[in-house]
Amino acid sequence: MKKISSFISKKKERYLLNGISIRGRNEMCLNKTLISLKPNSSESMSICKDLRNNHNCSHFLNLLKKKDSIDNPILLSPELFNKPIDADDLINLCKEKKICPYFLSKFLLPEMKIIICNYQWILNPYIRKSFLKFIGKELHECIIVVDECHNIVDLATEINSLKISPYSLRLCLRDLELYRAPSIMHNFAKILLNHLLKKKKKLNDIELSISPEKLLNNIYLALGHTDLNEFKNFINDLYDFSVAIHEEKTANGLISRDYIGILAEFWLIWIKTVSSDKYFFCYSIIERNEKKSINLEIVALDPREITLPLLKYSYSILHLSGTINPYVYHNLIGLNQSGKSYKGIIAESPFKRENVKALIIDGVDTRKKNRNPSMFKKIIQKINEVLYCTPANIGIFCASYGILKALINNGIEQIVLNNNKKLFVENSGLTAQENSLLIEDFKSLADPPNNGAVLLGVSGGRNSEGEDYPGNYMNAVIITGFPYHLPTPRIEAKIHYYDKVFHNQGWDFAYLYPAVQRANQASGRPIRKLDDKGAIIFMDCRFIQKVKWISNWIKNRLEVIPDKPDVIKQKLYPFWNIDK
Repeated sequence: MKKISSFISKKKERYLLNGISIRGRNEMCLNKTLISLKPNSSESMSICKDLRNNHNCSHFLNLLKKKDSIDNPILLSPELFNKPIDADDLINLCKEKKICPYFLSKFLLPEMKIIICNYQWILNPYIRKSFLKFIGKELHECIIVVDECHNIVDLATEINSLKISPYSLRLCLRDLELYRAPSIMHNFAKILLNHLLKKKKKLNDIELSISPEKLLNNIYLALGHTDLNEFKNFINDLYDFSVAIHEEKTANGLISRDYIGILAEFWLIWIKTVSSDKYFFCYSIIERNEKKSINLEIVALDPREITLPLLKYSYSILHLSGTINPYVYHNLIGLNQSGKSYKGIIAESPFKRENVKALIIDGVDTRKKNRNPSMFKKIIQKINEVLYCTPANIGIFCASYGILKALINNGIEQIVLNNNKKLFVENSGLTAQENSLLIEDFKSLADPPNNGAVLLGVSGGRNSEGEDYPGNYMNAVIITGFPYHLPTPRIEAKIHYYDKVFHNQGWDFAYLYPAVQRANQASGRPIRKLDDKGAIIFMDCRFIQKVKWISNWIKNRLEVIPDKPDVIKQKLYPFWNIDK
């Protein structure tokens, strides 16, 4: 947009191209109180509203004082607003002028022809409603461009899913006690809390499916209710009580985090979806820093619940992805049910054939029965051949943390050191900031006089999908193992549901496709610019049988490497040394 705007300006055209990139409230907020609470997106909306209503946000008040600037924001900074505006530039301007960047961006929206935003602004029905109101448009007046569209399948089901935990129930109980709630409301939260704590002690698996009707009956009977209608009326009373608490907190100038309302909404959704096969109900266990926590979850199975309204009512949508399988994608999001015509375009790869070397390694099989020291030592030896030939940085993305740990236990660090490189290991417990520093250090060793580094992570993780490694930041990527998810009850429920609605294609759509998608995403990390050169190694023989699922731009370059010593070297050494 900036390049086009500059071009128009040089041509002295009268047409002005404007646009803005915006972020969520949490990323743009400058209020220290809200930042310190570290709320999720729905909580921050409520907290922000209370701060504004109680005149406790100086940045928002300062913005309101600049009435002329709200009516014509260009007056704030003519140089900035006469061209496309990046969110970082807007935030820096607002820090300088001590005004709210989030609401300034909203005041700018109606004048913008192009808006760049997170998927949630459009996909989430509640956020979309507010967003469209701010820009002064209806959905049918919008052309939507969805970049990296493969992400919206999972995001659409996440938006429709809900969970509660002992932590949220304790906070709920605190508010119920503080605001003198009826005893039955206390009992309800305590029954749920005790139930989850007992389940946590008994559960050995990471997930356990629930009969939603049975649990619902047990809970309303434990409360002394005789039928579901009586329980539903109680939940509506609980919701009304949460609204009253919110109003009281606001009147007293307090910040409101509505845990009671969230609990009420959870059970209203449970009642609504209890007999629907589009939802799965379960307990889930999360282990972090050797501590177990439990959630009670309502899991949406069908992304079309969210995507179909968008497809039906928007003016048009352009879906873009470098890794998507068009057939699976159009089924999962419901393109064929949208009532509109659509067209799939498979573009030619822009990358020079001689700059990409793609290999599948035969003789390596990381299925559970083969996960033994002998197999992992073989994998490490083949990785050693890749390291020997590759001039700078290398990424190794494993199918799971189990495989990652097995490589460490079987001596991969010594192999890395033998090749004069440094090993960096991704850890699931790292914060976003800690992980960012890890990647920064990894990239810093890419150029001479350094000999490069090795990043050991997992397929489907933040470093194999959300990060770019152009140039020498990653010369080669090794996808170690076929990245299937664990066959948990929710995966099995999704397979069963997809079998029903997609003509017995459940296993392909719910299990195989997401696994290959993770591999496809990881495989593209080294090739980010037109002149990038990189090697892509699939270290598992199962990729041979599933080759048709691999992205076309890689598939057309693939070679199968036999299980023999030094064959990888024979392929990679000339690739990296052909110009020497």
